[in-house]
Amino acid sequence: MIYLDNSATTQVDEDVARAAFEAMTVNYGNPSSPYMLGRDALTLLTEARHQVAQVIGAPTRRLFFTSGGTEANNLAVRGSLLADREQARKGGRVVTTAIEHSSVLASCRSLEEEGFEAVFVSPRGGRIRAEDVIAAVDERTRLVSVMAVNNETGERLPVEEIARGVKEKNPSVLVHCDCVQGYGKIPFTLNCIPADLVTMTAHKIHGPKGCGAIYVREGVRPGPICFGGSQESALRPGTENVPGIAAFGLAAGNALKDIRKNWLHVEMLNGYLREELEQLPEVVINSPEGAVPYVLNLSVLPFTTEQMVHEMRMRGIYLSGSSACEKGAKSHVIRAMGIEASRADSAVRIGLGKKNTLQEMKVLIETLKEMIRREKSYE
Repeated sequence: MIYLDNSATTQVDEDVARAAFEAMTVNYGNPSSPYMLGRDALTLLTEARHQVAQVIGAPTRRLFFTSGGTEANNLAVRGSLLADREQARKGGRVVTTAIEHSSVLASCRSLEEEGFEAVFVSPRGGRIRAEDVIAAVDERTRLVSVMAVNNETGERLPVEEIARGVKEKNPSVLVHCDCVQGYGKIPFTLNCIPADLVTMTAHKIHGPKGCGAIYVREGVRPGPICFGGSQESALRPGTENVPGIAAFGLAAGNALKDIRKNWLHVEMLNGYLREELEQLPEVVINSPEGAVPYVLNLSVLPFTTEQMVHEMRMRGIYLSGSSACEKGAKSHVIRAMGIEASRADSAVRIGLGKKNTLQEMKVLIETLKEMIRREKSYE
């Protein structure tokens, strides 16, 4: 098996899995309980909060755990705008991009039903331009939500330029950054990017699924989207997923420690693939210039997306056509980029990670060449 869908999820590291196992079998207390077993669990929670916050240079007290990136994005978008009922009744404008994750797009569209105006800025020349996002901000704008790295093409959005430009134009606007695909992979610190809300998740950095987090700047007060106890400062009530959080903390620490080493390794793999693919006239690379090396989106014109994914799967190579959250639907990102229909209908995503090898890339290239030769023999 060759796993090339690391943008969808990653294999959990063994030490990370052991941390979760120990939290389930040894430190299994409820962190809200007043006795020692509960306090041991609370210690794990506190340590993990620090580890996860440290990756983006956030104050530990402003980092709150969630069930994943989707819940965190809903908290950032809906929670921050609907917390104050009086302000919510006045509506306002929400600005985002047309290539965001579905959890952000759906949250923004849901706000339209609450009386808000949602603006979806499209790529220009295949990329999101900071000036286009900033231009969409007016005096009624209350939130701008822009991802750090696109999950389907690897495009690295100009988040720092956008955040600073938005704050200069309208200081009252909240800036949210969905950092799920960039967290622990690219340098991203609050010292450089004046974001009010940042969301992240564990399972893109070799941590477990079902565990995410949101950073909330001091003074920003989003409201909960579910209700219950006082856990996570009542922003995300319910008994904390201590095993997942402990594992998230360790995965975050590992990612921060090895961020440069992992980048250079994946950059080498990506560079090899690009060099080989450029020699194949049937292949067109869709990832824009400057994309992070962890994601490589391409089209192989003799094939549809479904054919490519199926043929590769039959050969033990796993990649995808779009975000896993889209359940096989056509990529809204590729459509938004204005790519011609035939090319869009054959787009596939290669998600690279630290566990991939150069030998796997060579097998992928040889498999692709064999598929193209076979297809041509039928013509």
